[in-house]
Amino acid sequence: MGMYGKIQHILSRACDHTIPHKKRLHTILSLVFVFLLSINARALSAGHKYTIYFYNPETNINNFASLKKEFDFYLSRFGGYQFQPFSERELFEKLITNKKDGIFIISSWHYKKLKERIPIEPIMVAITKNKSTCRRVFSTTRVISDISLLGGMNVASASSEDFTKNILVQMFGENKGNIAASIKILSVPKDIDALMSVGFGMADAAVTTDNSLTKLAGINRKLHDKLKQLLISDETLLPIVAIPKPLDENHLKLAKIVKDMETVAEGKNKLNMLGFDGWKTLNESEKEYLEKE
Repeated sequence: MGMYGKIQHILSRACDHTIPHKKRLHTILSLVFVFLLSINARALSAGHKYTIYFYNPETNINNFASLKKEFDFYLSRFGGYQFQPFSERELFEKLITNKKDGIFIISSWHYKKLKERIPIEPIMVAITKNKSTCRRVFSTTRVISDISLLGGMNVASASSEDFTKNILVQMFGENKGNIAASIKILSVPKDIDALMSVGFGMADAAVTTDNSLTKLAGINRKLHDKLKQLLISDETLLPIVAIPKPLDENHLKLAKIVKDMETVAEGKNKLNMLGFDGWKTLNESEKEYLEKE
């Protein structure tokens, strides 16, 4: 029975004088409750126009509830928008496969894997320290002359295991995939934690961005000087904003809200929670990088 069928049924009972007065009163109250519930349900379904779907294997965020709360509060001033972060790649991909009601913040690495299966278009890239790219660095305190000696090492990383292993394969070379597969990943919240883990002897090495090594120099110069940069990855784009095809006006409105976050203190603070300073429109060379296999 549909919502209006239920209301008609309750209304007929409320008008049935063969039913005791108390029961009729209860029926009338039930009718009011059902009516208000139906209005509320419609309001809720219309409340969230569009969603920002976020998944980034390059960062290890440990409090998704807080992240969602902070972003939802910020977005609420612009209308019925919401923020939905994900910690698991499979769940994220399963949910967004046919989603057209939002935009995506994803790593450039993940975009390359998604673009063949999901019709999406990249429009912006994150910037940190005025750069839209970074390199990953394999740092250790040991003197190692042969990559084969890295097998079985404990390596600290603030990125997901999947992403870190992918970077290691790139660094070691395709013919050393078995060495990368044997590495044990120690997940930590931030790049600085990964480097500190090496200093405290919790890990043999760390995979971090080049920016984090610069930051470490100001925090712990002794550890910074002790670390050796054994391998450096190719330059990669920072995370991007992508929009499902076909684009519509609501996609572009939400993308503009995200772009403008960097112009106000509160918005900038939220972006910092994701590890970014701001956004910029993709240029042609960045678009070409994203479309390469």
